[in-house]
Amino acid sequence: MKKEILKQLMASSEYLSGFRLKGAGFFKETSDGWEAIEIEGYTRSWDTATDKPALRLYPLYLRRFDILHKWFEPFSPKSLKDQRNNCSIGFSGAMLDADDYFYFPKDGSQYDERLALLKEEVEKNAKSVFISYTTVEDFYRHKVHPLLDNETNILPNVGADWIFLYLKASLLVAPKDYPIIKNKIMRQIEIMNKQGEPNVILIYPKLDEIFNTLEQ
Repeated sequence: MKKEILKQLMASSEYLSGFRLKGAGFFKETSDGWEAIEIEGYTRSWDTATDKPALRLYPLYLRRFDILHKWFEPFSPKSLKDQRNNCSIGFSGAMLDADDYFYFPKDGSQYDERLALLKEEVEKNAKSVFISYTTVEDFYRHKVHPLLDNETNILPNVGADWIFLYLKASLLVAPKDYPIIKNKIMRQIEIMNKQGEPNVILIYPKLDEIFNTLEQ
């Protein structure tokens, strides 16, 4: 059912026709990376509106800038395949003040109207994300620059990949502010390392080597 829904979305949407079907959704290569709309499906769900068993779809809107990732590949504990599947930024519907989930009753009831709603929301949300994150400069402006205003509460407290995306973006876009950004991120790294965050623990012994590569 999900595969047929994806095919119908692409066939009925001029916007989505610019993507290709890949795996769990839609994928488009760009000159600097890729854009993707990943649509996760859960077959054992329930649609409360119709009180029927349903397929639940959960779209995610993902953007990757290769230049933020590739330099770090030799240091990552992840496989190269996993690394290159990683996005630089990703959003769910709820993160965009939109719907997270879309339900398709398995008996086909309300199929056309549910498909129309899914198409409308996916197009709207994808355009919003991919326009907002057209360039690395956009990534820096949205995710990194606020640190200069002491908004350190926006820093993640799990994972480690974000650390090196933020630092690379800072070095590329606003090198004069890089020392300030690095200092604030280093404070967060120290906190996470003391708290035993497993991803940070893995890269912590390599930090000097990583910074030498980044800053050379």
